[in-house]
Amino acid sequence: MPRLFFTIKKVLLKYLGKLMKQLISAVLLIVVLSSCSSLTVEDCAMTDWQARGFDEGKRGFSLKQYDEYAQECKEIGGVIPPKSKYTTGHYKGTLEFCTATSGYAFGKNGGYYRHSCREWNLNPTDFLDGYNAGKEIYAAEKKLDETIEELEDHRTSMDDAQYQIRWNTDKLSDPELTEKDRRTAQIEIEKQRSRYGDLYRSEHLYEEDIEEAKRDLEYIILKHERLNYCDYEGCFEK
Repeated sequence: MPRLFFTIKKVLLKYLGKLMKQLISAVLLIVVLSSCSSLTVEDCAMTDWQARGFDEGKRGFSLKQYDEYAQECKEIGGVIPPKSKYTTGHYKGTLEFCTATSGYAFGKNGGYYRHSCREWNLNPTDFLDGYNAGKEIYAAEKKLDETIEELEDHRTSMDDAQYQIRWNTDKLSDPELTEKDRRTAQIEIEKQRSRYGDLYRSEHLYEEDIEEAKRDLEYIILKHERLNYCDYEGCFEK
């Protein structure tokens, strides 16, 4: 019974873990959407628009973001934000964003480039060098996470097959079990044994995928170290 409880607990935790990831994603989406449409009349008048422009430029936001603010303030009867202040801040922030080091960190964190460098006629070459290198790391890490999750799912299926075998084996010990139910339980046991055998024999394929994903990630990291791609702070010289 303790082992059965452990199996059920493991399956439930795995399921709840996925639900939690989905819930967190949904909450983040709501936060993002609400942050884009939560201006008040006071916000329109009192916001330091140059500071906001700088912050959003530094994070790679498009200059078109101002148009959304202006339209929203107009719709709620607020003061139209001063475009000159927002654009001044946005330009200064974009100057900091459009660097190789910034691009590397941005790509590594899975950022989506909105071509804000081009909006200010800034040469995006250095930024894109860093951004594409960072995306390499991001993609490799994502692949590794996915292969690990696939192995976890595979092992959860193995645990489930073992649970079904034990469950139906316990049923066979019931003296009041009908012949029909006994036969059904025996068939299910054979079915789950076959299923477990297939899963067990293929488990190594998932382990090999993980090792391959690790090697790919290590190769990219070593390549970047040789090219001296500095993350967060530092040189990014080639």
